[in-house]
Amino acid sequence: MSLRGHRRCRARAGQGGFVLALVLWLLAAIAIVAGLLTLWALDQVADAQRDRAGVQQQLAMLGTRETLIYLAATRDKTVAGLPVQALGAEQRALRGLEEFGAFSRDAIGGELALDGSAYAGLAGTRFAVQDEAGLVSVAWPTPDFLDRLLAAWDVGEGEAPRLRDALLDYIDHDDLRHLNGAEARDYERAGRPPPPNRRLLAPVELDRVLGWDERSGLRHEVASEQATTFYAGPLNLNTAPADLLPLVLPGCPATCEILLERRRESALRSSSEVQSLLGVVLPGDPVSDYRYAPSDDLRLTLWGDSGAAWRIHVRLTPMADGQAPWVFLAAYQVTRPDTDDPPRTIDHALFADAATGRP
Repeated sequence: MSLRGHRRCRARAGQGGFVLALVLWLLAAIAIVAGLLTLWALDQVADAQRDRAGVQQQLAMLGTRETLIYLAATRDKTVAGLPVQALGAEQRALRGLEEFGAFSRDAIGGELALDGSAYAGLAGTRFAVQDEAGLVSVAWPTPDFLDRLLAAWDVGEGEAPRLRDALLDYIDHDDLRHLNGAEARDYERAGRPPPPNRRLLAPVELDRVLGWDERSGLRHEVASEQATTFYAGPLNLNTAPADLLPLVLPGCPATCEILLERRRESALRSSSEVQSLLGVVLPGDPVSDYRYAPSDDLRLTLWGDSGAAWRIHVRLTPMADGQAPWVFLAAYQVTRPDTDDPPRTIDHALFADAATGRP
């Protein structure tokens, strides 16, 4: 072969090698793009599944909320809580006769507890219903009451006066500063909005009181769980949280444990029964300061497997003329309850699983 032919062969071989390398590079690029597109598609599918699960969870929570409100508006509450089964006409008539015209609030069995116990709702959701009468009202608290309340919340004696006076300054109608309190100038120096000088509108507003938001010595979660601004009246000893009982009952923890044990067996009916059971005299007026049937103010807490929980305050208004039988007072997100205890189940068709027909 001539020198010129040899060079042509080498040139063709070089061109063939370049084309082969180019093809390999193109195939590699296509594979990388295809892999990236596959990953993107998988991410999109995962996001869509999460969004779908989130929507389904929201729908289940809404369904659970509507079911609870329907029950609250159509059932006669008893000392044991909210009945799931409706009373027949004959049973209602008998209960009226037993109380000489007033409706009997004796337990009928199977009631939903209104003490914040966790229940299984629709499609894996959870819920808890708390009678607001079982909580402490911080709408217009007195100094003595706040001292006892902060002590029950394990706030130290050195810090309690500051928190007490700050809350009193927050709700009073003047700009005079309590000894350990805070008025508009103190809030301005802290870069905070001034106090509104009105009662608290919701328990979460405690965070706006100077010092209360720091949570130093104050268990914020306990305060938000045990305080109410939507009810002011007699305390329901059937639905009061266990941590609040030492605020009321003398002789705790012994008397508190006795009362809780009795509550688990059967609902309390009167202050005379409580005093006889515990061997103590209830503080204040045993007749007017305590109640044993739930109020018409309920706090609903609903949550799912992920995300925040929703807290809804509802007031039942069965006697409202030309209005709905309930009113939503407030709704906001809270931290999901952190509990390992399995929720109670409800044996009723309203809470049955749509697929299996079982709770």
